[in-house]
Formats: sequence, C-alpha cells, structure tokens
Amino acid sequence: MAKVLVVGGGPAGSVAALSLRRLGHEVVLYEKARFPRYRVGESLLPGTLSILTRLGLKEDIDRFGFVKKPSATFLWGQDQAPWTFSFTTPKSAPWVFDHAIQVKRDEFDQMLLEAARRRGAVVHEGAPVRDVDVQRDDRVTAVVEGPDGEVTVEADYVIDASGSGSPLVKKLKTRRYDPFYRSFAIWSYFRRADPFKGDLAGTTYSITFEHGWVWMIPLRGDVYSVGIIVDQDKIKEVGDKGQEAFYKETLAKCARAMSILDGAEMFDGVRVVQDWSYEAEIFSERRYFLCGDSACFTDPLFSQGVHLATQSAVCAAAAIDRMTTHPEERDAIHAWYNHSYRETYEQYHEFLASFYTFASFTEPESEFWRKRRISESRDDRLERKRWFERLVDRASSNEDLAIEDFRDRASTMIAIGRHKRMELSDDFSDGELNAARVKWISQLTKQLNSIKRMEWNGADVLLKPYYKVHPLTFNLGPQSVIANEAGRAMTKYPLEEEQRQIFAALKREPMEYRELIRQLAESGKQEHSAHIVIRMLEAGLLTGYDKAGKQVVIQDRLRFDGVGEEYEV
Repeated sequence: MAKVLVVGGGPAGSVAALSLRRLGHEVVLYEKARFPRYRVGESLLPGTLSILTRLGLKEDIDRFGFVKKPSATFLWGQDQAPWTFSFTTPKSAPWVFDHAIQVKRDEFDQMLLEAARRRGAVVHEGAPVRDVDVQRDDRVTAVVEGPDGEVTVEADYVIDASGSGSPLVKKLKTRRYDPFYRSFAIWSYFRRADPFKGDLAGTTYSITFEHGWVWMIPLRGDVYSVGIIVDQDKIKEVGDKGQEAFYKETLAKCARAMSILDGAEMFDGVRVVQDWSYEAEIFSERRYFLCGDSACFTDPLFSQGVHLATQSAVCAAAAIDRMTTHPEERDAIHAWYNHSYRETYEQYHEFLASFYTFASFTEPESEFWRKRRISESRDDRLERKRWFERLVDRASSNEDLAIEDFRDRASTMIAIGRHKRMELSDDFSDGELNAARVKWISQLTKQLNSIKRMEWNGADVLLKPYYKVHPLTFNLGPQSVIANEAGRAMTKYPLEEEQRQIFAALKREPMEYRELIRQLAESGKQEHSAHIVIRMLEAGLLTGYDKAGKQVVIQDRLRFDGVGEEYEV
C-alpha cells in the first residue's frame, strides 16, 4: 500500500482519491478552498459519467437531478445549417452512456469530494499547498499551510490536481502556452428556460460569429451559462470598457445566441479567464503525476475539460498502484502515462483546429478566424504537435491534398449531424441523422474496399509494451501494441505475435484490404479488424493504394475520448 498526497479537490483530485482508495491505497488530499466553491466548466461528456458510475456514484448523481445532455449542437459557420453531435451509441456495456450531464460545479465538485471522504480519503479543506519537492527517489514532501502555520508532510507519491495555479508546475517551470489558441473567455448567467422540449432539450450550443464563438449551456433551475471566446487582442478593450459593457456589447453581435436567449435577464456578474490553452512538457516522472488543468488545458469547444481531468486521475491512480507492486516498470509506466495522456489531449487539439479552420472560411474575415486557420503545412505554432507532424508528412507528397483533407474532416463530421432546417426547431429528431450516418459508413466501406495494395510504412514491424486500465477494477495491466522503428504505434487495440506476423508478411508482400481483414479476423480479431486497420492508417503505419496506384485517403470521422462506446478508460 502506498501513501499518496493529492493536491486539489476538484474533479481530478477527487476522482484520483476515489480511484486510489478503490485500489487500496492511503490518500491525504489538500484543497486550498472550502467547498462549496464556484467553478466554470458545467458541460460534461458521457465518458465522465461512465467513470463516475463505475466508481459507484450513480445514486449521488441522480440525487442532484442534473440536466441530461443528449448531444452538443453547433451553429458553426455563417449561413450554415445547425448540426448536432449526438451521443447516441449502442449500450455495449453497462458503463456505456448515450448522454452526459450539465452540472453546477459547486454542487458537483462538493459531491465528488464528499464521496472521496466517505471512501476513506483524509481530506483537508482550507489547506493550500505552498511547495512540493519531488527530487528525491524514495519519497515526496509538501509544505502545507495549516491553521497553526506551515507544516511539512511526506508521502510515497503526489498527484498534483490543483489546476492552472499548480505549485509544482510553477516550480518545475514546465508549462508552455499554446500560440495557436490565444483566446480568453468571458461569461455570465441568464434566467432562461430551455426553449426546446424534444431531442434538443438539454443540448449545449456553440455558435460562431465574426469575432469568436459563444457557448450556451442549460442548467437546472432554468439557468443558461453563456460564455464568449474571443482573441486575446481584445483584452485591452475589456480594460477600456469594463467587463460587463464589453460582454454585453460583444454578445449582442452574435444574433443566433441572442435569438435563443430571447430577451432573458442576466442575473450574475461577468467573469473572465485569460490563461486559456497550455500544456506541461512532462506529465509525470519519478514520484509525481499531473492531472487535469495542472497538466494541460485547451479551448473548451467540446466540453472536454472535466473528462480530461477524470480520465487522467484514474490513469494516475492506476499507474501508482502498478508501480507499488512492480517498481521495475516505473519508466515504462511513466512513458505510457505521458504518451496516452498527450495523445488524448492532442485528439481534442486536432479536432478543434479542424473545426476552427472550417469556420474560418465561412465567417467574415477577422483577426480571430484568420489566426485560427490552417492553410499550409508550415505553421510554427503547431510544430510540437504530433497530429500536425503527421499532416506535414502527408503534405510532403501533396500539400494541397493534405490541407484540404484536414479541413474536410470537420466537413465530414458536420455532414453526419447536419439538420434538415436552417433554424433550430423542436421538429428536429436524432433519428433524422440516421440516413447521413448510413451514407458515411457506406462511403467509408467503399473507400476501404477500393484499397488493392496495402503497404507497411517503416523498416520493422514491432510489438511494443504498453498498458491498459481495466474498466472495472481500475488496475493497470500490460499489453502489446503494434509499432514501427520510428516510434509510430497504434495503441487503441492490443495486438499479439500472431497479428504482428500478419503485418510482417504484408511488409514483405503488400496485400488487398479485404485480404488483410480476412487474416486479422482469422487470428481472433474479427470484431475489431476494420477498426484496427483504420487506426493504423491514421497512425501512419499503413498506406493504401487503389488499382490505379493512387493513394486512398480514408476520410474517417474526427474522434476524441469520452464519447462513443470505446472509452480510453
């Protein structure tokens, strides 16, 4: 059993404590505030609901009666029909959800913290952590401000879930700010009943306008959270006009948001957050782990903040549990945590970049949209992003095709969820999207079947050690993933030597897509054979060509963790 210090009592800290207690470890949690306390970030993803349900919190969640969120709806791009990202998915397991929830964070966060306390975590509120020392190999120490002054505490590990003001990240000086998403948020609250009663009831709205976009989140009690994302070059204007005047004046420029509000009364003050997008260079090493906003944060378009927090918390707890019994695997476990966390974060980052690029070609020319457009494969703002490196690699053979395909990935997602009407209406139903879903699956299948020569990219076909968190026990277990010598790997589905031999044979003698699928199915991967190949194409391990020798570019859906039926955790 390990003793773990958890810094911060928000969703990341509380879920880390709950997971560690489930795994049998001692937890001492320090939170600088006294709960309940205010936080923004009210819109969640189904994957978060899944994690909390598996931690045994379903009754707690149901007791609060949070608003059910069936989807996210976008009025994205000028003169574009609305489109809805539906969470509809087959219930392939009891912990798979077709909806999320909209929460009041003061209630939600306190619920999680109290659950951690009930499960045996020692929780100290009003106890800010002033310093954390992670330089020793055998323990960590922290300086905590208590009622009688500062005290020094020791533990085997520390999970820093203290948010953007992380004392450890400040000390290590590892945070780097994102030059691509240099935005800030300004928001308030309105008295407004949800205007829709059908399949749009409870949905989150994201609405573009000339100078940015607006979020609208329905909360319990006929309240809407309404925030505006604008470029940081507007900060001076906020100072000159004052927060409330700037907010009201800017919101009035978004006609579609004003239409939904329909004269609703603003009843709360205006708040601003400026440090909008960043990541730490290292998410974990030695005896520390960063979770949630301590590790990274980016534009909230897809409501990913709380999910990144809870998913990373479970992973950090599972990693510590594994290290306790297998200390010889420490470096491999840290490599897994850093890789899997950064991959999840970058999925959101890529998703955002594609959707911003799409909108930038439909909205009036402005600084906000010009700065968020990817129009060529040379963009220094994105040079450290793995997803952008893959785009650059593809652009080396055909830059116009690579950039066009990147923009079209957002177009594909939008086409699947596009409404039949230009205006929001209670006539909308989730079922009307089925035809577009079937069409997309048909087109994807046709593309895949057109591949007559599948080639391996790289000199070697390797199995590399990796890890996976068990969905019920939360134990971290070893597995193998397919990779090449350049470090490219497909980590979603574990593979074994039998599958490695199939790809080694493909490297020696390219084969058709259908033959590859047949061999994977015969090796025991029938259920996921097509998904495996798609993921390997996305990872750059495979390239497919049609009968004329032309590369087949698979226009798969943009994806990210927390939705669908295959959660990362």
